Amino acid sequence: MWCRKSEFSEHLTANFSGKRRKLMLFTGAGSITAAFHAGLSAQDVDRPDTVFRNGSIYTMSGNSQKVEALAIRNGKILGTGSVDQVMSLTKNKPTIVNLEGRTVFPGFIDPHNHVVLSSLFDQLLINVGFAKYKTKDQVKSFMKTTAAKTPAGQWLAFGFYDNLLQGGDWSMAEINDISTSHPIFIFYVNGHVGAANSLAFSKADIPQNVGMLTGGGYFGRDRDGQFNGLIYNEPALMKFADLAVPKPSPELLEKAVVQYAKQAAASGLTTLHEPGTVKPQWVEPLAKLSNYLPIRFSASFSSDAVEESKKYTSLGPSNKARILPNSRFSLFGMKCWTDGSNQAETAAQTQPYLHSDKKGTLSYTQIQMTEICKKAKAADWTMLAHCQGDAAIDEYLNALETVYGANPSAGLMRVEHATMLRQDQIERMKKLGYEPTFMTDFVYLYGAAYRDSIFGPERAAFMVPCAAAHKAGLQYSVHSDNPAAGMPMNPLRHVQIQLMRQCIADGSIVGPDQRVDLDTALRAVTINPSRHIGMEHMLGSLEVGKEADLTILEKDPFQTEMSAMSAIKVSETWVAGQKAFG
Repeated sequence: MWCRKSEFSEHLTANFSGKRRKLMLFTGAGSITAAFHAGLSAQDVDRPDTVFRNGSIYTMSGNSQKVEALAIRNGKILGTGSVDQVMSLTKNKPTIVNLEGRTVFPGFIDPHNHVVLSSLFDQLLINVGFAKYKTKDQVKSFMKTTAAKTPAGQWLAFGFYDNLLQGGDWSMAEINDISTSHPIFIFYVNGHVGAANSLAFSKADIPQNVGMLTGGGYFGRDRDGQFNGLIYNEPALMKFADLAVPKPSPELLEKAVVQYAKQAAASGLTTLHEPGTVKPQWVEPLAKLSNYLPIRFSASFSSDAVEESKKYTSLGPSNKARILPNSRFSLFGMKCWTDGSNQAETAAQTQPYLHSDKKGTLSYTQIQMTEICKKAKAADWTMLAHCQGDAAIDEYLNALETVYGANPSAGLMRVEHATMLRQDQIERMKKLGYEPTFMTDFVYLYGAAYRDSIFGPERAAFMVPCAAAHKAGLQYSVHSDNPAAGMPMNPLRHVQIQLMRQCIADGSIVGPDQRVDLDTALRAVTINPSRHIGMEHMLGSLEVGKEADLTILEKDPFQTEMSAMSAIKVSETWVAGQKAFG
């Protein structure tokens, strides 16, 4: 869901002086090396062979083959099989890793995670999300306490608030009750809505007669036509974020991204893909930093960066990840945003929302969407697009088929989120060779709200249709879309949601027919997302010649109750044959 045209990330990474937009991120390479070097290197070196044995090792190749042992050499998979077979491949005296009953998988991959944005929001917004406060009253009490400790006149920027789980939207009167001497901005976790008090509207210089802003931003109003405190879409939200959210120093940026990468590695992730919110001027600094992160970093450009993106097409064909030299940073695809949020009822649907005649809004006309795809193809990129509603998916598929055709040699075409994907669209995607990546937390967090308030039982039962996609032969992946859900990184939670489809709000099962088996669920965090970032030839399964990226778990998921899946502890993660966590 995050964040259309990268306006927030553009703001957050601007230089303090404001005189130039060039990202200063990570330019102090020496300080990074000294402070954060984790013993990882993007270069192959002659290391002793390492053999993992005495545990469960799932290669996720073929039928999730289980083997006794695994050997790696110089950061790559040397062989798998029985202990005798694997030991016969090694030379000298290999290092033996005794798993002691633990379980090895290919490194988990999140193909849709806004790394830089999440890193900065963790540092710059005051977290009032559902993970910390379960009710609106709790949030309000915390905000009042915070305001009482803050000098009058100083902006307070709160983030991650969830209107569906924590008690509904904020009104201007409610926020005024928190403080009239502090301008207050509350940014919702869905990334498309915010709220503010009267003083904030005054500081942001929003005139009472303002209409729709260029790009679709607007302000909520009450029955009398007065501002009600709500703020919709990035052009309007930016009026407040520019004032409320402090611009970080280069040192803070370095620290934020490194800390976030460490959290990812600790959750079992070895590769993250940032879709559309990485600016072209960030690429070289991020590539430099990637050698010192405990993860691999993949990204795609926004569709408004077509010209700048052409600089990198010489790195390889569009159907594979374009890896920056001497780094663990790669580029794959170009992203656009076709609609808004189902939670905010702004995503584009073919049928009205429940108890409403509204169907949401498309970001582009069909002609405009087709033109975006034409420009991406001319620049030699595949496409991925934020599509929450089924009307948005229709428009995007129409454009892709017109421009790229079926099973394009350019590479895989992705449909991001695809939350309200219909059965006929699934069949069309299979015919065309396109694939979805699902945000499973929508089921976990909002399944009951989709059923009872937003779509009704029948439509909600088919939200995030994993089983239907799998049955049709689509090799779907799943993702977090951090920071959109405001949840801790945990790929095993996404596995559990696929198995159970249980909603946290009331414990109900939403769409039981869309549950899948464990093997399918695990493929959605390993081999399938490797395809979705153009790295199947390198990652996603433990096969000879692939990168030795491993996730080691304390327990075997195949021997664990479904309801306990997300609680399995990550023991270690390895990237390129070296321990990155554990």
